[in-house]
Amino acid sequence: MAIYHFSVKTISRSAGRSAVACSAYRSGEKLIDERQGKEQDYTRKTGVEFTKIYAPENTNPELLDRNQLWNTVEKVERRKDANLAREFEIAFPHELNAKQRKEMLNELCQELVKRHGVIVDAAIHAPHTQSGSDERNYHAHIMFTGRQIDLETGDFAKKRNRDFNKENSSQTVNQWREAFADLTNKHLARAGYLSKVDHRSYADQDNGLQATIHEGSKVTQLRRQGVDTEISLKNDLIKQQNAEKQHLPEILKGLEQEIRLTESQIDKYKLDMSLETIRKLSSTMEPIKQAEHPKPQQKPSERKIEPSTRTEKPKLSATQQFDLLMDQLARQQQQKVIDQLRAEMKEFRSEYAKQTELSKKPEPMFFGKSKWQAEQIEIMRNLGNLERRFDTNKTRISYLEKQKPYGSHENYKAIAKKHPALFREMLKEKEQQEQIRQRQRDLEPTRTRTQSKDRER
Repeated sequence: MAIYHFSVKTISRSAGRSAVACSAYRSGEKLIDERQGKEQDYTRKTGVEFTKIYAPENTNPELLDRNQLWNTVEKVERRKDANLAREFEIAFPHELNAKQRKEMLNELCQELVKRHGVIVDAAIHAPHTQSGSDERNYHAHIMFTGRQIDLETGDFAKKRNRDFNKENSSQTVNQWREAFADLTNKHLARAGYLSKVDHRSYADQDNGLQATIHEGSKVTQLRRQGVDTEISLKNDLIKQQNAEKQHLPEILKGLEQEIRLTESQIDKYKLDMSLETIRKLSSTMEPIKQAEHPKPQQKPSERKIEPSTRTEKPKLSATQQFDLLMDQLARQQQQKVIDQLRAEMKEFRSEYAKQTELSKKPEPMFFGKSKWQAEQIEIMRNLGNLERRFDTNKTRISYLEKQKPYGSHENYKAIAKKHPALFREMLKEKEQQEQIRQRQRDLEPTRTRTQSKDRER
């Protein structure tokens, strides 16, 4: 998923900074700072993927040289608290490759030159994965001059550009933030990706997400070293909560699909069981109806001999009828358990939605932050428990639907009590079967002796 990062910084002499040193670091080159009499050598710096200077037409060719450009800026800006340059720091979507990143940078810098008439010094940096940086952190530093180019002379104008002064800075930066978001989405779409970025804050988007706290260079360095700080731990918690809130619609949609699928399977199971019960009962009752309503006998002369195209179903024995009732009772009990599990799943889903709404409670500005954090941690724990219990019930339902119902001893006693006549008849059948098996066992030694005598002969 693409992320949005666009920040504006000022390179000021009052902060002890040098435009020459900043440019040397960003481009990975060796420049001579004539004002300070220093050699700014960053040729050993790694990760500089691409550098380029953009300027308006008719610009003095000497200003297209990086060393000459920024030394001229140091000379033109004479005040001790002068703003030497400004910088856009942008992050590229990790979905873009090196060529697509260059195309995006070119379009952004050319638009910057066109709008403000300044000279732009841009560099693309690759992430320093060896020092713990995210491998997707491809970004660019875009330095540009505070004065525009006089198109008649090709040198810097006498007056500074007022687009970024105190009165207009906020409006100008907001315009550029929106323009950069549109540019990012355009290049993502051109590369074949559907993901988009938004320059607005979470509060303006009203999406229920919480903004993280700016960590700064020291906290970032400690994080890369594996050292946790209060800010980094809090940001990790915020990121986890935001990720869960963003995936919430997908989770709810998946739960709804599972519920609909389970309901359809249960309805199909009920229908199949009803049809099976009706078929078995009808086959059992058919011989009884025939006995109660015998057909009138016909005279021999009136009888018609017709070919038999129908085979009568055999009558079920008492043992088979008893087993059928046992199976029906076991299936009813199994279905009752499935319905109960299904009701629990609905309750889990309702509680999941309630806990999700509670997680959207904003963080207090001053008092009660510790209590809010404890509540959020408890909510996240509850959501995890609900997901696990939902999955457990889903697994149990799937198992019960595939498992053959088991007739317990309690079911056996209940059916025997409800159908005493059938139970007595079943016992008689079993007693007769046992007598037959006993006769077979009694005859077995005689057969064995007969076979041995035949072998001796």
